[in-house]
Amino acid sequence: MHIKLQSTVGGFDASFIKALTKFETVMIAKGFDPSVYVISKDRPQFTSLPFFVRPGGDGFDYTVFVEGESFTVTKANDLAFLGYFEQLCAGAIYGRPSGGGVWRAIRRFFARIGQWFDAPLYGKPKKKSK
Repeated sequence: MHIKLQSTVGGFDASFIKALTKFETVMIAKGFDPSVYVISKDRPQFTSLPFFVRPGGDGFDYTVFVEGESFTVTKANDLAFLGYFEQLCAGAIYGRPSGGGVWRAIRRFFARIGQWFDAPLYGKPKKKSK
């Protein structure tokens, strides 16, 4: 079974599909079920950034859905997103999930992402040491 792909802006790159197939093979070997993942590719919501900030264009919004949870990230192209997604999953996929199995690892993964999103934009100022 494969990760489900959907797009409102055209298909995914052939190189992305090939790389994703290899990643799915690793997921299956580690006990993960790729069929519970859905990746959606859409136009970005916020494209008003100046060109020098986004020299590659607006990119795309990629949303990953797993078991009722989701997150969205904007990346320049399909392979950039796949690299980002693999990095996020690396601990759970390539490491050994501790005694709660695969779903516990996925819940920890989404909890970690949630902490990033809930973090304040600016932290408390650090005290200067004398």
